[in-house]
Amino acid sequence: MSGLQKQGKRRGAGWPALGVLLATLLAPPVGAQAAELYVGQGLVPVRNFQPLQGLSLQMPVDDAMPLKSGEMTLRAHFAETSTILRESAPTGSAILKFGQLRSAFDVRFGTSMENVEVGLEFASLYRHSSGLDGLITAVESLVGRPAPLRQKLKKQGYAYSLGAGNTVLNPPNDAFGLTDITLHVKGLMVAERQYVPATSLRVALKVPVGDRSRAFGTGIADLGVGLSLQKTVWNRVGLYVNLNEVLPTGHYLGLALRGYFTAVTGVEVMATPKFSITGQFDYYQSPFGNTGLKLLDHGVTEAVLAFGYRFTPNLLWQIYGVENLDFTRDSAADLTIGTALTYRIPQK
Repeated sequence: MSGLQKQGKRRGAGWPALGVLLATLLAPPVGAQAAELYVGQGLVPVRNFQPLQGLSLQMPVDDAMPLKSGEMTLRAHFAETSTILRESAPTGSAILKFGQLRSAFDVRFGTSMENVEVGLEFASLYRHSSGLDGLITAVESLVGRPAPLRQKLKKQGYAYSLGAGNTVLNPPNDAFGLTDITLHVKGLMVAERQYVPATSLRVALKVPVGDRSRAFGTGIADLGVGLSLQKTVWNRVGLYVNLNEVLPTGHYLGLALRGYFTAVTGVEVMATPKFSITGQFDYYQSPFGNTGLKLLDHGVTEAVLAFGYRFTPNLLWQIYGVENLDFTRDSAADLTIGTALTYRIPQK
């Protein structure tokens, strides 16, 4: 969490490893026939939830396997993020203390081309006084490690102010708006074999529709390319890697944007045929550079602990928490709690 003291954050950093260990220890043994029932549920659809960096294209977190021709998936995804950042530098200053609810809907189709899928994500943001402050404060008090910045700003209500060079941004409280739209394509290049992970090439395009003056979009298009890899080991453990590069096409309110790299790694353990525990490690390079403000220039490193439950073969529910691992960089959102519901429409 931004502002948390280092020892408290290191506890949060152990979530993914602890979750994977518990799943391995508690899961009952299975035979060869039952192992076929353990179908991986994949990574959870996290992103860089830092309010400013997250306005640029975030390549969808994804596994390597495209939908089959004629298949379709519908996913509703909701994530509540608490952000608390304050910085003053010769080049500018900023204070961010608010909550942000991101509601996203993703539609994907398996095309007539074998092993190629296309998709569309559209989303909205609702910015407000943080609803997670009470939970975060209670946890910090419980562990005896109150965050200095949170203590200093405990009487501060909603705050979102950025001044950097000629850029001034003051989005209002209780603001709601649509964000930029993302179009994405995924094609399988290498099928999974005994010692070879499945590998897909992905391409994404961010279409600017969000109001950039209210921090709902950047006002420019971004293009992203990436690779998704996945490998199943021991019948019930899935390994995942996403590697991406994004190229913005302009500026955001006078702030220069640069190409940036993102990476996601994850380990999923199927505790039962329906229930999984996943640990993820995410890194996002910042799209900004040389502004003199850490919250813009520095990247974000986070840990994710997720649980998934498949109610039916076609209905998957996931819930997750995202914890900031940037102990000294002061660039990440504080805490994110999210959930996603995915429904698959099979081939006719």
